[in-house]
Amino acid sequence: MPPLSMLTSLYSRLTLNNTLIAVITRSFISGIEQSMIGVIFQPFVLALGASMSQLGLLNSLSGFGGLIPTLAYPWGGWIADQRGRRPVLLAASLAAMGAFGVYAMAGWLGALAMLLPGILLLGISQVYQPVNAALVGEAVGAGKRGSAYSLITLVVIVPGIFVPILAGVVAERYGFTFIFPAAILFEAAAFFVIWKYLHETRSPSRDKSDAGAIGQFLKRAWIPPSDLRWFFIAVAMDNFAWGMGYGLFYGLLTREYGFTPIQLGVLSTVSAITWAVTSLPIGRLVDRWGPRPVLILSEAVAVPLMIVWMTQSQFAVLAASMTLFALNAATWIPARNVYVTQVVEPTRRGEIFGRLSAFAGIIAFPAAFIGGYLFDTVGFHAPFVGNLIFAVITLAILVFFVKAPKKGEEVWRGAVAAPTE
Repeated sequence: MPPLSMLTSLYSRLTLNNTLIAVITRSFISGIEQSMIGVIFQPFVLALGASMSQLGLLNSLSGFGGLIPTLAYPWGGWIADQRGRRPVLLAASLAAMGAFGVYAMAGWLGALAMLLPGILLLGISQVYQPVNAALVGEAVGAGKRGSAYSLITLVVIVPGIFVPILAGVVAERYGFTFIFPAAILFEAAAFFVIWKYLHETRSPSRDKSDAGAIGQFLKRAWIPPSDLRWFFIAVAMDNFAWGMGYGLFYGLLTREYGFTPIQLGVLSTVSAITWAVTSLPIGRLVDRWGPRPVLILSEAVAVPLMIVWMTQSQFAVLAASMTLFALNAATWIPARNVYVTQVVEPTRRGEIFGRLSAFAGIIAFPAAFIGGYLFDTVGFHAPFVGNLIFAVITLAILVFFVKAPKKGEEVWRGAVAAPTE
């Protein structure tokens, strides 16, 4: 189906209310920032004199499945359920602007250690993710969530078609630090969109016993609900797998093969084009098949992809392989989010999305450091071998232990875990 026809079909399926429009706009701006920063950050850290193990440590703190966002996720989701979505998103935006400012200062001064406060702020800013996921679940009906999550993914990915190459050109001609002030400007625009146009979807809780509520929350914050235990474990294993290999992908290619920022931008662009083209059909697939088969399909893609990354060094081959990576991501994200919304009642979705991210992050945060250490001590292939092993473990958990949720919303009308669990 041509892209225009897919968009027309999607528009006919979704009612673009104010909440969804605001989330789409904010997500598009986030996509621009991610495309700018993602392609240059690891080479930038290496240029400041970091070893691959040090890069892995920084990534373990705030990158793919990092410790800092892991600790922040459940708080962000819980506060969003208790006090509203909008304040959490505004605070996250301010934290991101602070992080980009610190990165710029570290680059101008050539001070690797200065990255640490920026890492802290950027990790905290990631609390927007579970809140965004909850907002989308509230903005559309149960039978359309696969399409809605794929639409959000699409608008995040579209900037990746052209922004990474532009960021690579700017980084090569003017230096890495010119990227970060531009990111601040885009984040300021995102802050304005949230403040001006996003209407609150949750009324503040009337529960006055804040101390008791916080205590109950702390008891369950990083523990999977019993009905979702194996699903939580599968997501955690997936995060660990990809954090070990893909989490250092651009840094590994820079250090091992000497790829330039422009070449890294091309790899990111190939991934973005594939992701953008496949997002909407995959969303329909999730709506039609349900999330579990799509999760299994997604994880299975890791096997051929890791074999390519371990055995090939030619730029053209690695660029082509990014289509497989994009298929993995384009299937995993909407299927994971739909799975949660099908089994969790609306009043707890922000918290559960946060707890899911937190549990996965607690398990996965050492992965990037381990991957960097394996590179420094064993060699280039070792992080990808680890990625492959844990992806196969994840696939086995999905096949044998994760059950398909019931269709529709009848499941959370009495079959989910109690709120105190």
